[in-house]
Amino acid sequence: MSSRNEIKLTRLTRRAFALAALLAVAGCFEPMYGDRTVGGTGTSLRNAMKDVEVAPIEGRVGQQLRNDIIFELAGGAGNPVGAPYRLHLSVATSNFTAILDPTSGLSQAETIALDVTYRLKDVANDKFIMTDKAIARVTVDSTNQRYARIRAIRDAENKAAQIVAENIRSRIASYFLLKT
Repeated sequence: MSSRNEIKLTRLTRRAFALAALLAVAGCFEPMYGDRTVGGTGTSLRNAMKDVEVAPIEGRVGQQLRNDIIFELAGGAGNPVGAPYRLHLSVATSNFTAILDPTSGLSQAETIALDVTYRLKDVANDKFIMTDKAIARVTVDSTNQRYARIRAIRDAENKAAQIVAENIRSRIASYFLLKT
């Protein structure tokens, strides 16, 4: 055999092995939010996440976060009353100056921080089954226009709430799937 034919045969063999490996693991992929049952109970992950009631939270940012979490968990179906699980949240917001203008001493950019500690409670057993923390940091450009600055900070707080809500949804989903 010539070296050219050997190279073609080697390439063909490698491709065949790669294709065989891909076919072997093709059935292993399963989407997290698919219709997989949770713990063999017959309940899908979507339905299990709809069984989480979100406790009321104080403040504008807390209410925005609560609304975002309810939408993430229930898909717009609303907050279930008397659900088997209850989510308790503790929200802390802060902002700090990230960049100062050296000539005027005024802020050029601010960072909005949202720190949330959350606990998932099993209502039937009256005990907390999961405790975790989620954080978000969003930077906004400062301006000398008062209303524009206030609106930018509010938008950043809303964005931070959305980021935290997505993180909490993912963590609750992984808890329901793995029970860890």
